[in-house]
Amino acid sequence: MRKTLISLAVLGAVAGVAHAQSSVAIYGIVDTGYIKETGRDARMGSNLDNLIGFRGGEDLGGGLKATFELERRFNLNDGTLNNTGAVPRYAGESSSGPDWDGAANFGLTGDFGQIRFGYLNALNTETIREFDPFRQYGVGSMVWSTQRTEGIANSVRYDSPNWGGFSFGLTYSLGQNNKAPAQWAYQGQDNDGWGINLSFDNGPLALTGNFSRLADSDNSQVWNLGAAYRFGSARVSLLYENTRDKGWILGEPSNIVGWVEGDPENSARSRQQTWLLGLEWGIGPGEIDASVQYFRLKDAQGMEEAGSLSNWKYAVGYTYNLSKRTSAYAQAAYIDYKEEAVGRFYHGLDRSSVTAFQIGMNHKF
Repeated sequence: MRKTLISLAVLGAVAGVAHAQSSVAIYGIVDTGYIKETGRDARMGSNLDNLIGFRGGEDLGGGLKATFELERRFNLNDGTLNNTGAVPRYAGESSSGPDWDGAANFGLTGDFGQIRFGYLNALNTETIREFDPFRQYGVGSMVWSTQRTEGIANSVRYDSPNWGGFSFGLTYSLGQNNKAPAQWAYQGQDNDGWGINLSFDNGPLALTGNFSRLADSDNSQVWNLGAAYRFGSARVSLLYENTRDKGWILGEPSNIVGWVEGDPENSARSRQQTWLLGLEWGIGPGEIDASVQYFRLKDAQGMEEAGSLSNWKYAVGYTYNLSKRTSAYAQAAYIDYKEEAVGRFYHGLDRSSVTAFQIGMNHKF
């Protein structure tokens, strides 16, 4: 009996040591509310992405640590998966995306910074959203370009340490269309992807800049710049994005003007520019958010006769923090498209203007 007790004590001590060296955290967001847009029925939806995630690591000694992250997104209103980062690469491909859409990666961190492998956040979205008062969520969000996504697959990402506010990041992702359909590879659509970010954040001033190209996009490219300055409880931001889409990646074929089934030249080609001026103003337990956007669509295939089209979006919102983890929010936005075809390009609606409202609550755990 005594030997058994001693053995159990030893095993317990070993387990305690192992537990002290490694850790796993469960976290997530639940968010639900209602959205009403011109031309669409009212629907239940969210502002922040509903998700559950697992994040952990193990101390390897010498300042080195192994890390992992798994994140799954879902629709709270019906329990289905929500693969917001998925972008179909060709006609007929499913847009349901990966099961672990938020993140699915493994890596190492230390004095050198952090390196991760797998499905990762895109640098040009993760960094620039901090300069949009609405963090690029909800009806008030900045208008997304066709070459930007939240996640990138088959990738490696490096994030540097912070040197007095300065930092940088690098990503590299493998292309997937190098075998079939053969004509795609022949036409050069199967490029690898890469991205670079430079940032500064120290005190009231924050700056960021990105340049990247998405894998399997015929070397299409997007670059953006953000700047923000805090005055007491208020923060003013300015954001610019420039996109050159060579006509390979855009949402569902039904949303593409002039789509031709099976034609690699699928009428997604365009040039897009977006300017955003934003304001965040903390008042008591809440915050007022507002933005004005000017965005231009040029050389869009199937819409050449429209020439260079200039459009505006105005958004305002209020978030009330019920606690550190729970908040209620309301947003309203008005988008002035110059032509119905532009409304379809960006919004999937043949309308020259769209008004949208959103209310809801969320909780972070």
